[in-house]
Amino acid sequence: MSITFTEPTAAEVADLCDKAADVIDKNGHCKRDLYDHKQAAGGTRPQDCRVDVIGALNIAAHGQPIYTGKSLLVWRAEDALLARIPDAAIVSWNDARGHGKREAAKLLRDTAAGLRKAAES
Repeated sequence: MSITFTEPTAAEVADLCDKAADVIDKNGHCKRDLYDHKQAAGGTRPQDCRVDVIGALNIAAHGQPIYTGKSLLVWRAEDALLARIPDAAIVSWNDARGHGKREAAKLLRDTAAGLRKAAES
């Protein structure tokens, strides 16, 4: 069985980034993993735990902070984020000192706005 992927539009990627920022605003932000495993061990559902940027994208896309391996939309959002940061990996940016909840949500929203602006051109 083969999987067929449909290339998402810039608007769809932008919407995902905005939704991921909302996830971080609601759940909180964590470092070093897709979601806060200690919080989950305490009884919080993974989709309600603090998340890193990629965990937030995953929740926004399919309701869970882990990868499903089937979301071209998440991959394209990651590509858009990588184009905006100096780091070679989103996880490096996410885990760096000074990049907390506010900065993570801002990166996602700024990426969404940049995608929409580029699509209008």
